[in-house]
Amino acid sequence: MVHHGSKGYDEAASAAAENAREKLGALIEKGRVRAGAVLEQVERQMPRDRVVAAPVIRFDVGDDNGRLGMALGGNVRAWIHDHALGQACERVGVPWKYAQELRNRGIWGGELAAHNLNELLEHQPGARYLLRAIEVENGDEEVRGFLSDRYRRLDSRPIVEAFGTAAAKVGAVPVEGYALETKIAIKALLPRVFEPVPNEVMAFGVMLSNSDFGDGALSLRCFMLRLFCTNYAITDEALRQVHLGGALPSDVAFSDRTYRLDTQRSASMILDVVGGELAPERINAACDLVRRANEERIEGGAVGAFLKKHLGVGDADQVTEAFSSADVENLPPGQSTWRLSNAISWVAGNTKDEAKRLELMKVAALALPGLGRLHRN
Repeated sequence: MVHHGSKGYDEAASAAAENAREKLGALIEKGRVRAGAVLEQVERQMPRDRVVAAPVIRFDVGDDNGRLGMALGGNVRAWIHDHALGQACERVGVPWKYAQELRNRGIWGGELAAHNLNELLEHQPGARYLLRAIEVENGDEEVRGFLSDRYRRLDSRPIVEAFGTAAAKVGAVPVEGYALETKIAIKALLPRVFEPVPNEVMAFGVMLSNSDFGDGALSLRCFMLRLFCTNYAITDEALRQVHLGGALPSDVAFSDRTYRLDTQRSASMILDVVGGELAPERINAACDLVRRANEERIEGGAVGAFLKKHLGVGDADQVTEAFSSADVENLPPGQSTWRLSNAISWVAGNTKDEAKRLELMKVAALALPGLGRLHRN
């Protein structure tokens, strides 16, 4: 189902818009490669699932650097990723920082960390854990998710396929992707330009993110791209679905068939939501949001209070410097909430850590007025 209204898109026709179309085309072409990498990773890295009793799991030191491996019963061995190791520590009550400190001390520290984990697991005789692993170099396995055996297993492949299908139905094209070790994100963009404020030309799209390893929920967000530069701001969360709990009760053991049906349900929801988020009335409402943000003044004290609430000191300092600068090329002019939002997304665009970049782009949206009203419209 695709939710189109009778009203069309209020596309821009100015000279600035014509220049922006060329830039948009180049961004789309460049972004296809990264989007394709995400699709390849999803197809290639299908998790191998094992539900293992806690006392059977045995940690050990696998190399001279104190890297931890795992014996999972029988002849099955695997390395453990830092993300999964952090989850294991949380499950048995070992502080993650303490485990990291031990492991960083070489073999003896790794052995002590492994001993602590093994002792605590032995004293969980009734516990069972879902271990989600992928094949890495040399055919080895690496556990990237150390999860409850009731974990809600959503297969990313049909979900990503549904996202691509829904985007194509409304004319959106893949534009960028993030293929991280424990999560993925992929963006699709409408190949149209909009100009809600004179010389402020932008495009709109949706971003799907998911983790097969408990590193964030399945979510779908609308975003806007300011084409004067390349600032992203994720503007609205349309779908958020946690893996554990919610639709599937956590005290019931479900069959593989039920998990497949649950994945199909999620994929169907994505088909509906993508069409709704990129429908003309929604995009035009988002343009109205930008107009309001451009008109809304914000004083220095309010800027500081907002950044203190949502960002760490280092990131807040960078945003403050950008917001207070004389730059009107990378950022829109004026002391407005629109400039603040773009200052945050500009800092995000200059951040090498991709996971951190995604979080900063979400904060950029929080600076805009009226997001709750837009979400309800």
